[in-house]
Amino acid sequence: MVADTYSASLGLILQGTGNNNNNWGLILNSSMIAPTDRAIAGVATHTDTGGSLDLSTVIPPAGLRLDVDHIQLFTATLSSNLTVTVPNVSKTWRFWNRTSGAFNLYVKVPGGVARSGSTPGGLVQIPQGCIITVIGDGNGTLIRGDDRQIGDVQISVKAAIGPGELTPNGASLLKADYPDLHGKISTTWGSVDSLHFTLPDFTANNRFLRAAGGALAVGTYQSNQNAAHTHSITGTPAVGSLSTDSQGSHTHAASVTDPGHIHNAAASGGALGIQGGGTYFGGLSTPASTGAATTGISVTNASAGAHTHTVTGTLSAGTLATASQGGTEARPESAAVLFGIRY
Repeated sequence: MVADTYSASLGLILQGTGNNNNNWGLILNSSMIAPTDRAIAGVATHTDTGGSLDLSTVIPPAGLRLDVDHIQLFTATLSSNLTVTVPNVSKTWRFWNRTSGAFNLYVKVPGGVARSGSTPGGLVQIPQGCIITVIGDGNGTLIRGDDRQIGDVQISVKAAIGPGELTPNGASLLKADYPDLHGKISTTWGSVDSLHFTLPDFTANNRFLRAAGGALAVGTYQSNQNAAHTHSITGTPAVGSLSTDSQGSHTHAASVTDPGHIHNAAASGGALGIQGGGTYFGGLSTPASTGAATTGISVTNASAGAHTHTVTGTLSAGTLATASQGGTEARPESAAVLFGIRY
């Protein structure tokens, strides 16, 4: 007779020809139908509070694998991190983390380590409050069904961020505590040392987000700034009322020069004489005149010396003003929501 064998994924019995003819119904139910039912819709509940849980120790035909149930449910209050080991087989599980406490749940294959950058590894994290599909390839690699969303920013209009999300508040996290998230974002937003990585900080000053590109790389912060612009000045300018004071009366001395001069009278056909204060020419009835001449007097003003005038009054530029614009911050029209980083 041909010996029985077992399926690679679930460890179901594959009966050899002619074997167990009298017990076929029992074997069919216990080793095929029941395990298949559990693998499709079964739930295994675990109450471990931390440390490690190894589900890879039983290998068929010794018995059904401990991880045969499709849904692996964890419900305890964790007092430390819990790491679950599954067999290195090609299989899909759904891990449901309903634990409480400030600790983490991880799933790995034997010897599995966290991912390195974009390359999946043999260890994944199951965020608290989440149901995560985990896929094994049988070659030492595990990958989460939501792998593409790890590191994404989730926008929520709820009162609080959801399960599997972290507030982007610039917190410093241990790489070992959040291996999947660190593998996605690395230290793009900074790190305090080689063991930590830093979350982006969107909550400080309620930052707005903008697309990276060009001179702006992912992880760049920018402070408040307004584009250069001008303001119009309104109003009517005026110079005010100004006057000079009086400095008192003063005189200027003048220098006068008179060289002296004479007037000549010309006469013809008679005698020249003076009568009654007038001049006449004897034997003539035609009046006589002297020749024209200037006095020859020149006047020159002397310097009065330097002096000043005081300007009195109130100088005014008029009434001028720029209009008040804006408030206490620069922003577009906005609505406040919550940001959560998927981890």
